[in-house]
Amino acid sequence: MSSTISALYLQISERFGKNVEELAPDTTLESLGIDSLEKIELIFDLEDFFKVRIPNENAKIETFQDVADLIDSAR
Repeated sequence: MSSTISALYLQISERFGKNVEELAPDTTLESLGIDSLEKIELIFDLEDFFKVRIPNENAKIETFQDVADLIDSAR
């Protein structure tokens, strides 16, 4: 497991009160009840945490792996 996705799991766990053991790269944000507004807020928080700018205008962000790939590509 990449360090990006591990850190992402911790961020999701803290922000949304989810158990890290229940998360997987193919877990969708929607399956956790994260709506479109929360997704945007999450992206802003992740940009601050990882100190990157995530180009999210046209990005496909459905799963944790999608988010981790965006973060890694922004680094």
